[in-house]
Amino acid sequence: MIHAAKAKQGCKYLFGDKEVISMESGVVVRVRPIDHSEPYPLGRDITVKVSWLRPLPMKYHGGEVPQ
Repeated sequence: MIHAAKAKQGCKYLFGDKEVISMESGVVVRVRPIDHSEPYPLGRDITVKVSWLRPLPMKYHGGEVPQ
């Protein structure tokens, strides 16, 4: 799934069918679901293995998937 061995803090990933943002860097990380329909779009954190995540393009990186 993910090419890198570690997730990067602050990067967006797909976890199942949900967009999430990584709260830390590592192989097992806390992520928070992103729900733009809510006033505060970050949900409760979930601890996941990086192998369960798929990187998503980010505007900060010019629409590219961070390396």
